[in-house]
Amino acid sequence: MKVCLAVLSLLALTACTGSSAGADAAQWRSDERPIGQTLVYECLGYEFIARMGPGEMAVWLDDEYRVLSQVRSASGVKYQEGDIVFWSKGEDAMLMIGPDRYGDCALAPARAPWEDARRRGVNFRASGNEPGWYLELKEGEQILFVGNYGGQRLLLPEPGVQWDDGVRLYQTRNDAHEIILEIRTQTCRDSMRGDEYPATVSLLVDGRALSGCGTDLVFPWE
Repeated sequence: MKVCLAVLSLLALTACTGSSAGADAAQWRSDERPIGQTLVYECLGYEFIARMGPGEMAVWLDDEYRVLSQVRSASGVKYQEGDIVFWSKGEDAMLMIGPDRYGDCALAPARAPWEDARRRGVNFRASGNEPGWYLELKEGEQILFVGNYGGQRLLLPEPGVQWDDGVRLYQTRNDAHEIILEIRTQTCRDSMRGDEYPATVSLLVDGRALSGCGTDLVFPWE
């Protein structure tokens, strides 16, 4: 009789322990957002950049960079570091910074390449259409041109700016290629999406003329 009671007690303890562990584990949710990809969120009254890693979420806020760790949540996926909390479930998401709460956060994929460039310290970015191309300029380092919808990629040294009647001029070359970039402070409208940018860009790549829109990018985070 004592043996039977001991066995029953052990089974009951095991069942309770298993149930508790299951409930605890259910509070951890898998995050379906891609790892290593820059994301831009637009919320009510606020916007920010994010980048996912295993069990963590890096965020670039107005004036600081923080890494949030995934924590348990009764529902959805939650990340937290100090008084900064991000929570999402399906298409619903919100960000809390201390006492401030910003809801209705939604992804803005069209802005992601520009904000990713800013996060990487690019000083100026431009893009154009038909065929699709983009250019990234890092002062004192390099000019990257990606053309033909990604089929062409040129990396040339940044030569330093020349000024010609208010127009910024960059002319760089290597043994095989030449890029001449002109930047005018003139409002430009993207021919495909209609977005407005503060700079109009003229570009010669190995003698081929391209035009597009661009903007200076400020990197405020240390």
